[in-house]
Amino acid sequence: MKKTKFLSLTPLLLALATQVVGAPVEDMPTIPKARLQELERKEKELENLTGELNKTRGEKARLENEKERLKGEAEQLQKAKQAAETKAAAAVTAAASAEPVIAHDTPPLASLPPWKKGDVVEAMDLMNHYRADATSAAKRYEAQRIRVQGEIVGFEKPPFVRLYVILLQTTERKWKVLCRIAPPENLSAVFTARHGEELVGSTSAGARSTLARVGQKVVVEGHCKGLNDQNVALSGCRLVSVE
Repeated sequence: MKKTKFLSLTPLLLALATQVVGAPVEDMPTIPKARLQELERKEKELENLTGELNKTRGEKARLENEKERLKGEAEQLQKAKQAAETKAAAAVTAAASAEPVIAHDTPPLASLPPWKKGDVVEAMDLMNHYRADATSAAKRYEAQRIRVQGEIVGFEKPPFVRLYVILLQTTERKWKVLCRIAPPENLSAVFTARHGEELVGSTSAGARSTLARVGQKVVVEGHCKGLNDQNVALSGCRLVSVE
């Protein structure tokens, strides 16, 4: 009986299945060919635009890197330029401040005869002997009073003392021969004039006289005290002659 009942239901089930699943194909929605081609075209355009965008981003990144590289090179060039300008300025300053060396042939100490009273040594030779061999120079010049001849390049007048100092020229300006001289008793004061170019003496009565000028040749006699701090000093000096 059960089998008969199932068989009676089969046509009904088949009818329902035909309505749900077996609908005719012509009843399904379709996309026009033109519309499909348009969508495909737009999809391709989208892909092209995406590619162009990625390419533009890559180009932008490359340009940014190039910009940073050029900026770094510009900074290096600026630093190199500043360093070159600084070096050039230092060279100019050094050249301007460089002291000229006076050419002077000084005979070696060993070639000189023994020192005798009345001998005169050039200030340039005296300094060069001390610079070459201070020990041997001391043995020759510090045992007695000596006479030194040279050109005056300046004066010094220490305060509160009577003595004054004559500076004699050597081959280099930074090396000096200092002659400390006591003025004559008839002078109550000694001072420099004409911006240090002249040394002037004054009596108690106010009379003035020029003792020496820069550029004059003098002979000074005194005790040599040797080389100290680029200076060869003579003390207890007197002016023997002024030209």
